[in-house]
Amino acid sequence: MTAHAIIRSLKKVSCITPILAASAIGLGAIAPEAQATSLVPQQEGEVNVGLGTCLGSGCSYLTLDSIIQSVESLEDSSTGTKSRLFVDQAGTDNTYGGIQFLSTDIGTSDGSGDFWFRPVAMDQHGTTPLVENGQLEVGTFEFTFSQVLGDLTVNWFDTERSGGTSYTAFDAQGDTIATGTIAAGSNGNVQETTLTNVKSIILNLGERKGRTGDGVNFQLDSTVAVPEPGLMMGLGAFALAGGFGLRKRQGDRPTA
Repeated sequence: MTAHAIIRSLKKVSCITPILAASAIGLGAIAPEAQATSLVPQQEGEVNVGLGTCLGSGCSYLTLDSIIQSVESLEDSSTGTKSRLFVDQAGTDNTYGGIQFLSTDIGTSDGSGDFWFRPVAMDQHGTTPLVENGQLEVGTFEFTFSQVLGDLTVNWFDTERSGGTSYTAFDAQGDTIATGTIAAGSNGNVQETTLTNVKSIILNLGERKGRTGDGVNFQLDSTVAVPEPGLMMGLGAFALAGGFGLRKRQGDRPTA
C-alpha cells in the first residue's frame, strides 16, 4: 500500500469514529424507561360495566384509559346481584339516580382526595341501590386489558374483613396465573398487590354482612414503557455527527 493510500485510509477512519460514537448515544437514548400510570379516570362519574344505560338524567359513561379494553360486572357471591361501578373522589357529594355519595360516607371514606374505583351493590335490575343509598361498596368485576401488562398493581382501600376481598388474574391464553385474598386491616387501611403478565383480572370486592357489610374501593396502576427524555437529544447528536463526518470526508477528497 502506498503512503498516499495509507493516509486516505486513516482519514476515513477518523470520519467514521464520531458517527459510531453518535450512534451509541442515539441507541442509548431510545432505550425505554418504565413509568407507572394510573388507570383510574381523574374525574368522577360512572363506568360502563354492561348494565345498560347509566344512572341520572343526561348522564354519560366515563372514558377509560385505552389499556382497559372492557369492564364487566359479574354476579357477586355475597349479594347475589351485579354491582355498578363509579369513580369517586373523597370529600365530594354526588348523586346518580337513587345513589348518593356523601362527602363523609357511612362506611368507606378515603380523605386523601385521590380518585378511586367505587363499587355499588344493586338490586338485580341494576337501578336501585341494595342498601345504604348506594354506600355499600361491594361488587365483582372482570377487567380485560388491550395488551398483556408487564406489571399491574391493585390498591385496596379499607379491607376490614378477612376473606371477603379477593382476585384471580389470567394470562393471554386465559390460564390462571395468580389468586389471592386480601387480609383484614384497620379502618382506612390501604394494601397493595402487584402482579405480572396480566391480560385480565377478576376483582371480588368486599362482602355484604350485617347492615353495612365491608365496603372496599380500589385503584389500578400499570407500568408501561416510555422513551427516555434524552431520545430527541440523542438522535440530534447522531444526525449532527453524521453530517459533520460526511462534510469532512467530502472536503478530504483530492481535486482532479
